Amino acid sequence: MADWNTAYNWMMDNEDAQRACKQVPDAGPVGAGPCFAISGINSAAWPAQFAAIAAIPQDQRAPALQQFYHDNFWNNWFAQVASDDVCKRVFDFAVNGSTHQAVQCLQQAVNSLGGTGARLQEDGGWGPMTLAAVNGADANALVTAFKAQRAAHYRAIVAANPARAQFLNGWIARAEK
Repeated sequence: MADWNTAYNWMMDNEDAQRACKQVPDAGPVGAGPCFAISGINSAAWPAQFAAIAAIPQDQRAPALQQFYHDNFWNNWFAQVASDDVCKRVFDFAVNGSTHQAVQCLQQAVNSLGGTGARLQEDGGWGPMTLAAVNGADANALVTAFKAQRAAHYRAIVAANPARAQFLNGWIARAEK
């Protein structure tokens, strides 16, 4: 079954590769004003959690960051995914996008592989059918299909909102990793 530390470290390699845990300027929702992030935790999206972590001395933030990501993104479904390679990418997308969008892309990826099983409903919700289909798929093929679905999602964001194009290269690099 998927390992929390593997998924967490993969995600942190994208959010804060140096594990510096420092506050940096960050993009926020439109109209949110100036935003900051600490290891990917955005001050506009998570104001209370950001403030609590910001109050901790920088060199002591790592355990609080790990707890934040565990409490807010990890769940029993991730823990039951058979492939760490699949799980770490879906977990990373849940953090970078949303759990709903990550699971919806995962469902699309499973469906794109075809097979003899029933097609998954692409509703973005974890459930026993999604888990069974994910664990029954060839992990390498599923990783490839998921990376393509994630990249397509980012391209659709930019197509709908060209102002977001400044983020596209970074998003695509993260998706294709």
